[in-house]
Formats: sequence, C-alpha cells, structure tokens
Amino acid sequence: MSSSEERVFVTGASGDIGSGVVRGLIKNGIQTTAYVRDEKKAEGLFKDELKTGRLTIVVGTYSSVDVFTKAIQGHTRLFLLFSAIGSKPTEMSQVKGTFGKIAYEQGVRQIVDLSSAAVSRLGKKGIIAYMHTAAEEKLWTLADDNPEQRSLVVLRPTRFMSSQLMTDVHPVKHLNKLVFCASPSSVTTWIDSRDISDCAVVVLSESVGKHDRNVYELCGEAMSNEERAVVFTKVLGKSITYEQKSLEDFYKTITARGITHSMAYNFTFPAPKDASNAVTPEISIIIGRPLHTVEEWLKENIKAFQ
Repeated sequence: MSSSEERVFVTGASGDIGSGVVRGLIKNGIQTTAYVRDEKKAEGLFKDELKTGRLTIVVGTYSSVDVFTKAIQGHTRLFLLFSAIGSKPTEMSQVKGTFGKIAYEQGVRQIVDLSSAAVSRLGKKGIIAYMHTAAEEKLWTLADDNPEQRSLVVLRPTRFMSSQLMTDVHPVKHLNKLVFCASPSSVTTWIDSRDISDCAVVVLSESVGKHDRNVYELCGEAMSNEERAVVFTKVLGKSITYEQKSLEDFYKTITARGITHSMAYNFTFPAPKDASNAVTPEISIIIGRPLHTVEEWLKENIKAFQ
C-alpha cells in the first residue's frame, strides 16, 4: 500500500512524542489524524501541517469511546500512547485494550504501541512496569487473535531526557546541583523524545510486514549521576555537582509535590546492574542516524537551566 493510501491515527498527538510523530508522518506525505484534548492548542501546534491538507484534528479523550470509534474508521494504522503519570494502576491497560480492540475491529492493520523498557527489565515489579506490562499483554492477545490481519509493534524507551526539565531545573539553577536518591555511580539510561518519534514514524511509514511483531527498545545513552554532572558542568560553563539524598528524604520530597506513593516508591528503585549495556545503537538502522546524547539534548535546552 502506498503512502497516499495510508491513514494513520495518532493518540496523545499534542505531546512531545505525539507531535513529533504527526509532523514526521505529514512530512512523509501520509494522511494523519491527530487525537487531542485541546483543539486550539493543536491548531497552533500544527499550523504548518494543517496547511498541507493532510492533517485532520479530532477532539476527544481516552474516555470518549464513541468519538474514537467513529474517528478511527477508515484508518490503516494507529499510534497508541497513554501516559502512566497521573493515571490509575489499571487505567492504561483498560484504555489500550479498548482502543486496540476497536481499532482492529474497524480495520486498522498495524498498531504501534508506546510502552516502556521497564517491561523488559522489571516485568510487573513497580507500578510503571505493571501498567505497561498489563497493557502490552492485552494488545498482544488482540493481535494474536487474528495474526494475518493484525500487526503489532512495541516501542520500549528508557527514561526520557525531557524529564530533566521537571526534576533538575530548580536544583541546577539555584543550587548548582543534580539531586537524586541513587548513588553517584548509579547509572541511568536516557532517550530523546525525538528518537522515539522518529522510530515510530519509520515503522508507521514502511510496510506493515517489515516490522510486524518487533519490540524495539530505545536507549541513547547510559551514564552515572557523576558523569551527568560533568556534562552539565561542560555545557553550562559552571560547576555542577551531584548530591545523593536519602531514600526517605527523596520520597518525602516528591510525595509532598503530589506524586502518589506507588509512583514515588517506583522512582526509588535502584538501577539495574547491567544498565550500562542497555544502549541501543542498532536503532540507527531504523531511523538512519545515531541516537541523540544527553549532551546534545542539554545544549538544545540550555536556556531552561540558566
């Protein structure tokens, strides 16, 4: 099927990853539908894409099942994104199971699911891993009910580099520190949202059969907390050090900000011993370039930390 015959439906289309998917698909000449909560925000975000005539905006939420059922008709592929932050433990699997079932029944041939590397590493240990694992299980069951007609591809990214905008801006700007509860030598794995979007765009643009049943883990860089402080020092031109908080203090701090117990507890998990081996340079085969590094990301977002 040529790109002119494809129609791709993108959920979470106004976020960093979803908007990148929308822009990439439009650039590839593919008819795309952006599923968003806020129409005016989407119109501003996709001003140039709307001018191409290839973008349709549909307003709805994950509870708007009737809206989704009507809107998904006529589409050939679905990019399925649901954020774990702020949702109930079973909500992700319920939403993805419902949307996936409807999509396949309406003739969608390929679903590209945004999951998490926690599925590979932790299974159902911890709330984030549980949510993504439970959701994946429902989607795999749906796809395998009719494997000749239903394709599923899963993307499992590590920690988003953009999360540093939420956790590190204040301590870097006001204390010249990175602060976390892990040891200085503890390794964290990172991925740029653009790499996730670009990978999804390629999968959604190429033949369904090429990527069917593949699970793509995405990790651009693995570095210790000390090493990350060195990168911040280099890019910002001032000394940035790393401070390890106690587990108790860290837990109290983030729960005081409204983070639930389950999510806060999840954030205290130690890094896996093999985290340094999690980098996935092989993804360059798919996206046609190397994955971004933390230093590259920081240079592009330097103003937020100054």
